Amino acid sequence: MLCAGSSSRLTMIPSAKVGNDGVIQFGLINNDLVQFIGFTESSEEAIKLTKSLQPDIVLIDAHIDGVGSIEATKRITKMTHNSAVIGISALDDPIYPYYFFNAGAKGFIHANDQMNDFLEAIQTVKQGRIYQSALTNAQIQPPISSKSQPFILLTERELQVAILTAQGDDLSLIAKKLGISMKSIQAYKVRILEKLNLSNDVELSHSAIKYNLIRIRNAD
Repeated sequence: MLCAGSSSRLTMIPSAKVGNDGVIQFGLINNDLVQFIGFTESSEEAIKLTKSLQPDIVLIDAHIDGVGSIEATKRITKMTHNSAVIGISALDDPIYPYYFFNAGAKGFIHANDQMNDFLEAIQTVKQGRIYQSALTNAQIQPPISSKSQPFILLTERELQVAILTAQGDDLSLIAKKLGISMKSIQAYKVRILEKLNLSNDVELSHSAIKYNLIRIRNAD
């Protein structure tokens, strides 16, 4: 249990979308309640680090590359009972808390939460309880459905491809980011459009914006 003078051993797996200004990372590193023991931007490396370091808490950003945050969460929770996963996302949609909790995560925090919220999440999960960000808590009660959020029909990998496509990435860039072939990306895109009853990438982008999976980029 976490108490005064006892720190949580923490590993963090961010993407460019979370903590890229160093605020979260710096705040956690320089806090007496946290012993920062690992940092990587790769989901595969996160699994290896967790196995070797056995941290109390693993913070995983929803938007990391590789096998993906949800798959990494599944593997970590099956691999060890000593490390609890807390998911992070900068997006407002409840689909990410849904995926994380179903994969075995014990907590979910929003990237816009304050540092005290991050520390509360770490303490709560280390004590064996579930933590859910107040910024998302109201949104996922009652549980989301495919009617209110059709993207829930997608697997995590399909969701990754859908978001990257909706953001305007081409096949080669998506393949590079996810570490899979362009042929696989094409196959995923076919399934995505079929599941969402969409016709093309333009409709996919519009749908992703509508359901808060991506934000409209402001022109500079």
